[in-house]
Amino acid sequence: MAQKADRKIEKTVKSYLEQLERIGIHVQQAFLFGSYASGKHDEWSDIDLAIVSNDFAGNRFEDRNKIRKITLQVNSDISPMPYRPEDFNDSDYFVKEILETGIRIV
Repeated sequence: MAQKADRKIEKTVKSYLEQLERIGIHVQQAFLFGSYASGKHDEWSDIDLAIVSNDFAGNRFEDRNKIRKITLQVNSDISPMPYRPEDFNDSDYFVKEILETGIRIV
């Protein structure tokens, strides 16, 4: 797992997670992954964020739609990947990669 996120990005992500809490999405875990976690981001990079919560239904499309308004209000560069806790485990290759290379925010 990577060490630490850029302070500006970490602040943006934490603000976003606080807004999710305000609308009833209780975040159990959150991981920054992708180019910001690897330090290979550029001006066009999105902010890849895995969010784990029991408040998601397990349908990625519906769950992303549920948090879309907050995403756009805080920072449209945030690209959330919502997961239920039972779906966020290393038996899924993508999740395994997030756990190995991502930065845990929560």
